[in-house]
Amino acid sequence: MTTQNSTKQITAKLVKSNASENLVWEIAITNSRSKKRYCKTARKALSCIFFIKKEKNVTIEYETLRHLKNIIAKQRRANADNENLSSEAQ
Repeated sequence: MTTQNSTKQITAKLVKSNASENLVWEIAITNSRSKKRYCKTARKALSCIFFIKKEKNVTIEYETLRHLKNIIAKQRRANADNENLSSEAQ
């Protein structure tokens, strides 16, 4: 038995903000007319995706999840490297 939600998935992609030249994460549900949401960081976008998943009972697109997790991991490594450099300089 197929439910209506089986064709819907949560996606996220980087888009240009209307308010500035910055890129923001656009979170949407495929095959749905629900309102899109926007986040400034990958971490906030991931949090928002899991909130929508729980609220709407919709699956997360695998590539979206993998991409956001990779970006967050890279940012953590960069932050750790910066902390190591600043502690060595002191």
